[in-house]
Amino acid sequence: MQEPIKKIILATDFLEFSKDIGNRALFLAHAYKAELMVIHVLDIDEWYFPTHNFYTEEGFDKLSEGQAQVRQKRKNALKELTDTFDLDAEPIFTEGDPGHEIIRVAEERNADLIVLGTHGHTGWNRFTIGAVVAFVIKHAHCAVFAVRPIEK
Repeated sequence: MQEPIKKIILATDFLEFSKDIGNRALFLAHAYKAELMVIHVLDIDEWYFPTHNFYTEEGFDKLSEGQAQVRQKRKNALKELTDTFDLDAEPIFTEGDPGHEIIRVAEERNADLIVLGTHGHTGWNRFTIGAVVAFVIKHAHCAVFAVRPIEK
Protein backbone atom coordinates (compact mmCIF):
# COMPACT_ATOMS: atom_id res chain seq x y z
CA MET A 1 0.00 0.00 0.00
CA GLN A 2 1.22 3.50 -0.89
CA GLU A 3 2.24 5.71 2.03
CA PRO A 4 0.14 8.86 2.41
CA ILE A 5 1.51 12.20 1.28
CA LYS A 6 2.55 14.12 4.38
CA LYS A 7 5.07 16.65 3.06
CA ILE A 8 4.79 18.56 -0.20
CA ILE A 9 7.41 20.84 -1.68
CA LEU A 10 6.27 23.43 -4.18
CA ALA A 11 9.12 24.76 -6.31
CA THR A 12 8.47 28.21 -7.73
CA ASP A 13 10.29 30.51 -10.11
CA PHE A 14 7.66 33.29 -9.90
CA LEU A 15 6.94 33.10 -13.62
CA GLU A 16 3.55 33.90 -15.14
CA PHE A 17 1.71 30.69 -14.28
CA SER A 18 3.33 30.06 -10.90
CA LYS A 19 0.05 30.98 -9.19
CA ASP A 20 -1.71 28.09 -11.01
CA ILE A 21 0.98 25.69 -9.84
CA GLY A 22 0.72 27.06 -6.32
CA ASN A 23 -3.05 26.55 -6.34
CA ARG A 24 -2.61 22.91 -7.33
CA ALA A 25 -0.03 22.33 -4.62
CA LEU A 26 -2.32 24.03 -2.12
CA PHE A 27 -5.22 21.82 -3.22
CA LEU A 28 -3.08 18.71 -2.72
CA ALA A 29 -1.90 19.92 0.70
CA HIS A 30 -5.52 20.35 1.78
CA ALA A 31 -6.63 17.04 0.25
CA TYR A 32 -3.88 15.07 1.98
CA LYS A 33 -3.73 17.28 5.10
CA ALA A 34 -0.05 17.60 4.27
CA GLU A 35 2.62 20.07 5.29
CA LEU A 36 3.44 22.52 2.48
CA MET A 37 6.90 23.96 1.91
CA VAL A 38 7.58 26.46 -0.87
CA ILE A 39 11.10 26.65 -2.28
CA HIS A 40 12.65 29.24 -4.53
CA VAL A 41 16.16 28.67 -5.79
CA LEU A 42 18.14 31.70 -6.89
CA ASP A 43 20.30 30.45 -9.74
CA ILE A 44 23.45 32.51 -9.28
CA ASP A 45 24.86 31.13 -12.53
CA GLU A 46 22.36 33.43 -14.24
CA TRP A 47 24.36 36.40 -13.01
CA TYR A 48 26.70 37.18 -15.83
CA PHE A 49 29.87 38.94 -14.92
CA PRO A 50 29.73 42.33 -16.55
CA THR A 51 32.38 44.14 -18.51
CA HIS A 52 35.81 45.12 -17.32
CA ASN A 53 34.28 48.23 -15.69
CA PHE A 54 33.36 46.03 -12.74
CA TYR A 55 36.86 44.70 -12.19
CA THR A 56 37.53 47.39 -9.63
CA GLU A 57 36.77 47.45 -5.93
CA GLU A 58 34.00 50.00 -6.50
CA GLY A 59 32.59 47.93 -9.37
CA PHE A 60 32.47 44.77 -7.28
CA ASP A 61 30.78 46.70 -4.46
CA LYS A 62 28.06 47.85 -6.86
CA LEU A 63 27.68 44.31 -8.20
CA SER A 64 27.36 42.96 -4.64
CA GLU A 65 24.75 45.60 -3.79
CA GLY A 66 22.73 44.60 -6.86
CA GLN A 67 22.95 40.93 -5.96
CA ALA A 68 21.84 41.66 -2.39
CA GLN A 69 18.83 43.56 -3.77
CA VAL A 70 17.90 40.64 -6.04
CA ARG A 71 18.17 38.22 -3.10
CA GLN A 72 15.95 40.39 -0.93
CA LYS A 73 13.35 40.87 -3.70
CA ARG A 74 13.15 37.11 -4.23
CA LYS A 75 12.88 36.44 -0.48
CA ASN A 76 10.10 39.03 -0.25
CA ALA A 77 8.27 37.50 -3.22
CA LEU A 78 8.53 34.06 -1.61
CA LYS A 79 7.12 35.37 1.67
CA GLU A 80 4.31 37.19 -0.16
CA LEU A 81 3.41 33.99 -2.01
CA THR A 82 3.28 31.86 1.13
CA ASP A 83 1.23 34.55 2.88
CA THR A 84 -1.48 34.20 0.21
CA PHE A 85 -2.09 30.56 1.11
CA ASP A 86 -4.89 29.68 3.51
CA LEU A 87 -2.60 27.35 5.47
CA ASP A 88 0.82 27.74 7.02
CA ALA A 89 3.42 27.16 4.33
CA GLU A 90 7.12 27.28 5.08
CA PRO A 91 9.13 29.48 2.69
CA ILE A 92 12.55 28.07 1.79
CA PHE A 93 15.00 30.33 -0.05
CA THR A 94 18.25 28.88 -1.29
CA GLU A 95 20.88 29.57 -3.93
CA GLY A 96 22.59 27.30 -6.42
CA ASP A 97 21.63 25.02 -9.26
CA PRO A 98 17.81 24.79 -9.16
CA GLY A 99 17.53 21.08 -9.93
CA HIS A 100 20.15 20.04 -7.41
CA GLU A 101 18.81 22.36 -4.72
CA ILE A 102 15.21 21.15 -5.13
CA ILE A 103 16.41 17.55 -4.83
CA ARG A 104 18.64 18.35 -1.84
CA VAL A 105 15.91 20.17 0.08
CA ALA A 106 13.33 17.48 -0.73
CA GLU A 107 15.66 14.81 0.64
CA GLU A 108 16.58 16.87 3.73
CA ARG A 109 12.92 17.53 4.52
CA ASN A 110 11.87 13.97 3.65
CA ALA A 111 9.28 15.23 1.17
CA ASP A 112 6.71 12.85 -0.27
CA LEU A 113 5.88 14.98 -3.31
CA ILE A 114 7.52 17.76 -5.32
CA VAL A 115 5.23 20.03 -7.33
CA LEU A 116 6.78 22.20 -10.02
CA GLY A 117 5.86 23.77 -13.32
CA THR A 118 6.89 22.86 -16.82
CA HIS A 119 6.50 25.24 -19.69
CA GLY A 120 5.49 22.53 -22.14
CA HIS A 121 8.26 23.36 -24.60
CA THR A 122 9.80 20.95 -27.08
CA GLY A 123 13.10 20.84 -28.92
CA TRP A 124 15.78 23.36 -27.98
CA ASN A 125 13.48 25.23 -25.56
CA ARG A 126 12.81 21.99 -23.68
CA PHE A 127 16.53 21.41 -23.42
CA THR A 128 17.26 24.88 -22.07
CA ILE A 129 14.07 25.70 -20.14
CA GLY A 130 12.77 22.25 -19.16
CA ALA A 131 16.10 20.91 -17.97
CA VAL A 132 15.30 21.57 -14.29
CA VAL A 133 12.01 19.65 -14.47
CA ALA A 134 13.64 16.76 -16.32
CA PHE A 135 16.48 16.63 -13.79
CA VAL A 136 14.10 16.66 -10.81
CA ILE A 137 11.92 13.93 -12.33
CA LYS A 138 14.96 11.76 -13.01
CA HIS A 139 16.69 12.20 -9.64
CA ALA A 140 13.97 12.80 -7.05
CA HIS A 141 13.63 10.26 -4.26
CA CYS A 142 9.88 10.94 -4.14
CA ALA A 143 6.96 11.49 -6.50
CA VAL A 144 7.05 14.54 -8.78
CA PHE A 145 3.98 16.35 -10.09
CA ALA A 146 4.94 18.47 -13.11
CA VAL A 147 2.22 20.99 -13.99
CA ARG A 148 1.84 22.41 -17.48
CA PRO A 149 0.42 25.88 -17.95
CA ILE A 150 -3.30 26.13 -18.57
CA GLU A 151 -4.00 27.11 -22.18
CA LYS A 152 -6.08 30.27 -22.29
